[in-house]
Formats: sequence, C-alpha cells, structure tokens
Amino acid sequence: MLRVLQHYFPVRTFLLVATELCLLGAVMAVGMTQHLWKLLGDPATTHAGARSAADALARQSLSAADGLQKCIIAAIALTLVSLLCLGLNRLYEFQISASRYERASRFVESAGAGVVLCLILAAVSRVASPTGILSFPGLTLTQTIQHLAVTVAVGFGVLYISRFAFHWLVRRADLDVRVLILGSRGPAHALANQIIEHPEAGFVVVGLVPEPESTIGRRRMEPGPDLVTAQEEAASETTHRLVLNQVTLLGRQIENTGAAMRSGNGEPEVAQGEESLLELLEKLSVEMVVVALEDRRMTLPIKDLLEAKLAGIEVREREEIYEQVTGRIAVAAMRPSYLIFNEGFRRHPWAALLKRVTDLILSIIMLVLLWPVMLFTAIAVRMTSPGPVLFTQERVGQDGKPFILMKFRSMRADAEKLSGPVWASEDDPRITSWGKVMRKTRLDELPQLFNVLAGSMSIVGPRPERQHFVDQLAARIPYFQLRHIVKPGVTGWAQINYPYGNTEQDALHKLQYDLFYIKNYSVLFDLSILISTVKTVVLRRGT
Repeated sequence: MLRVLQHYFPVRTFLLVATELCLLGAVMAVGMTQHLWKLLGDPATTHAGARSAADALARQSLSAADGLQKCIIAAIALTLVSLLCLGLNRLYEFQISASRYERASRFVESAGAGVVLCLILAAVSRVASPTGILSFPGLTLTQTIQHLAVTVAVGFGVLYISRFAFHWLVRRADLDVRVLILGSRGPAHALANQIIEHPEAGFVVVGLVPEPESTIGRRRMEPGPDLVTAQEEAASETTHRLVLNQVTLLGRQIENTGAAMRSGNGEPEVAQGEESLLELLEKLSVEMVVVALEDRRMTLPIKDLLEAKLAGIEVREREEIYEQVTGRIAVAAMRPSYLIFNEGFRRHPWAALLKRVTDLILSIIMLVLLWPVMLFTAIAVRMTSPGPVLFTQERVGQDGKPFILMKFRSMRADAEKLSGPVWASEDDPRITSWGKVMRKTRLDELPQLFNVLAGSMSIVGPRPERQHFVDQLAARIPYFQLRHIVKPGVTGWAQINYPYGNTEQDALHKLQYDLFYIKNYSVLFDLSILISTVKTVVLRRGT
C-alpha cells in the first residue's frame, strides 16, 4: 500500500485513478481540440470551421499553438472535476466498483453529474473571463457546450468499458499481498475479518497459525476490554476455515480442515510437525507474516521470524496492518508501548502554528461564503420552534479545558429539562422538524466557525464532548483522555468514517479513529478530511 496524505492508499486504487485520469484526459484533450487540428496542420486552410476558429483566435491575439495549450489545460481541469464526481459516488471503493450492478447505476449518476457540472463551470468561466483557465479558444459558447457535452459523455463511456478490463486484469495479475497470520485467537480473527471485509486494501489471508491452548487466559486486559464487541474478535466461518491443519510452529499440534493448505486437486496439504516457518512460507507463497498472538510470552518464534525476515519476507505487527486496512488504531494497540514507541503522535510548535493559521484562513473564507446560508438557517430555526436561535453548551477542549460551543438549535429549548444529560439518538423525538434537516446537512454546525476564530476549536479534530460524558467514558475506555491533546474540530476523521453513535461501544470506535488522526496529523491530512467531509455531506454518511 502507498502512503498518501498520512493515510494508506491501496496500490490498486492508485492504479485505477491513474489509469482513468490518463484515459479521460486523453478523450477530453482530443475532443476539445479537434477544431484546431486543421488550423495547426495548415494555417492558410479555407475549411469553414478552421477559419472560424482562426478568426476567434485572432480576436484574442492567440496563435493556434497558444489556443491548443489553453484547450488542453482546460480539458485537464475538467477531467479532474469529472473524476471527482466518480469519487463522490464511491466508485473508487472496490466493494462498490467490483459489483456490476452498483458500478452501472453509479456510473450513470456520475456521468450525468459530470456533464452538468462541467457545462456549468465552462459556461460560467466563459462569461466571467473568455480567456480563463476553463476557456476553449476558437469555440463560441454554444460550440463549447456542444463539444463538451459530447466529449464528457464519451469519456465516461470509455471509463465504464475500461472498468471491466481493469477488474479482469487485477484478478489475473493477483496483486494482493499474501499474508500468514501468527495466531488463532481473538486478535488474529479480528484482523482476518477486517482484511476480508476490505479487499481494496490489497491483502489476502492464506492461513492462521494456531496458538497453544496453554496461553488462553494469560493476557492481562486493560480497563474496559469488555467494550470490544464479540463480533469483532469472534471467529467467523471464513476465518475459522483458515486456521492451518497440523501446524505445530507455536508449540502444539491441532487438527483442522485447513482451507488455505489445500492443493490444486482439492486435497488438504498437511504440513509436517517438524516443518519450519520458512518452509511453510515458501509452500504457501507468503509475502508477509503478521504477528497477532494473544499472548507472546513463551510463544513468539523469534528465531523463525528472524530467519523469515532475512529471507526477504516482511514481518509486521498486527496493530500496524489493522491500522492500514481500517484507518483506525486497533483496540489491542491501546497500550503504552505502542503509543510511546510507534511512529507518530508528534506535537511540534511549528505544526501547531501552521494549523492555527490554516484554521483562521479557512474559517474566514467559509464565513464570507456561507453567511447567507447561516442567516437563512437562523431565520428558519426561529420560525419553526420557540426558543433561542443558538444553542450553547460547555464542552471539553484541548488539554481538558472547558469552552462554550455554539450551534444552531436543533432540539426543543427544554430538551434536557427532565432527563438531564443524555446522548442524542438518531431519531431523537426532541429534535425539531427543521433540526432534522440541519443535522442531515450539517447546517447546525456552522456557528462553530466562530469557535474556530476564537481559538477554542479547530476546523479538523475530534468531536468535542461534554464533561459528564468525558468522565463516564474515561472511566470505561483506556486512554480516552488522549483525544484532548489536540483541539476539537468542526469535522474530523471519526466523524466522516463512523456513523452516528450514542453508546460506549460507539465512543470506543470513534476513539480509534481519533487516535489515528492524532498519530498521523499533517496539514495535508486535514485538507483530505475536508474534501471527504464534502463527500460525506453530499452522501449523508457519518456524523
């Protein structure tokens, strides 16, 4: 996997984006420059279309070569806009793209959105500035719209056909990294399940090496381990079949069906008791070994792992791969050694200064652009329910310091008069009719931009919680207070990746995302989260 903007980018996705960028860019460039071809070949041509283009170029004091350059730049810009439509419609997620039905329906939607968006941008750009970045010299506005509509539609058709070829080639090339997991208890099955659920990550599990029975119950859990769901660490039917047959590498001999050990004729391949780890890796064509033992004491085969590493096979920890696959830190990784010695969790004063400057710039720009929307929202709140327009509440900020958070009120004014502090639910009866609209579109969050200007919040960061819930969750979830080493945010990695939640289990999952963000923080990561936030709002996902 590639690492881009502080999170992991599957190689297959990178190849798909690069391929479609080249294909669509080529179609756009060819389609939007054809009016200049004859003129480039013969400047004195008498062809009516070419002479019309030559006259238009002359009025702008441009040569045919200059016009070609501007057309190509505009075509590339609109290519990126078109690919953004595919991304917003989740067509770069392999679970979606691999489904023929989903791929077909979403391509139609994306093509329609791409054509309309490109036409609007090109028309607005032409009216605002005939020589702007999205202008096509040599074409009138009507010609631009006609050429562009046909070209974008043809481009999406080419991409749709290329998707079939791409998925076929990916299956044939077998680009997945073959992984052997050392372990057969909860952590190993949790990792295997995540890899199976995220095929776009580019890993495939070829087997789980069983652990000795004697290690069960030795692991000392941190406070709050019962928050880990049984589903997360339970062996699914698929992962249970992956436990290897007759493998004694970790100290005992077991009997199993060993689906990963089957040979081409469908009969099980049985690894002999004295077989070394390296021999097993070679037999299964393993490229990576992942250590996911429940208890490493007296179990971890140090010598065999060193031999495998020196033979060129990657040896990784379960927590690192879990993080790559899911974009969150594993529950088992929430221990001092991982947080202290692992890469990340840096706090540098220059980084803090840059983040603050970025917050100020972005919040001012958003307030200037969105003040009409905020005014309309305030009027709607006032007209649809009695009570104040703004909802203010004390929340916990950076380093545990309290601050007053501002939002547009989406609940009844007396929402907690009888119940006291309680989590809001997705279909909370206390939410007003207009409040439901605001929550769906995130309009209620806009006043938090003033919190950003005041310095109590950031544009991107963990969701701010109330002191009542912080005390409650900190007592149940280990390292929950770590989320307060940065400022809370209007949006964040957890908000765009996890659906609405109102339980301790949800809080645990969100903490995993928050710690991933804190560990991998960068300004570019913040910008990628902001782009994903737009996608989340458009698709109405996350919280």
